[in-house]
Amino acid sequence: MVAEENVSKLPTSIQGEQQAEAGWTRASDSDVDLYVDRVSDEVLACRERGRHLFPTIREAGIHFTGVDDDGLLLRRLTCTCCTLAVRVEKWEGVRRRGQRTRFQRVASNLEYRTGAEGQTYLAPTGRGHMTPRQIGDSVASKALAGQSVAALRKSAARVAADAAKSRDSAKQAG
Repeated sequence: MVAEENVSKLPTSIQGEQQAEAGWTRASDSDVDLYVDRVSDEVLACRERGRHLFPTIREAGIHFTGVDDDGLLLRRLTCTCCTLAVRVEKWEGVRRRGQRTRFQRVASNLEYRTGAEGQTYLAPTGRGHMTPRQIGDSVASKALAGQSVAALRKSAARVAADAAKSRDSAKQAG
């Protein structure tokens, strides 16, 4: 089967149409590779996972760092993995007659800061959106650089055969 030469003329899905309208562009593999080469392993872990690791209230406690213009309490949490993402939570406290005061988070957003060595979490603007899968593929390609696909297949087949032998001998012994 021959791939279509001009993919811009192919019909798009509803999601594809929405992405085109919103200006959502997928980053090229070379841009992803450049990004992967310049950031730390901790940043790559968050990017590959697709989310940050923020401490829970039980882990970090609940301490407010300020009050916004609407009177909401502000709480800031730093990602424990990459330390470049800060989740800013807005909390409201309501006291009802005869009941304890109830607190609820009413909004939250992410802020990104620059690391000590000038490292940033976000890729340079204009490069497109980098998906967790693209980040993982780039990290894997970098880790496997210099190895042939044929050698990897042979090695994987050997590992599978050894695992099968181990299972068989364990069944016979048990």
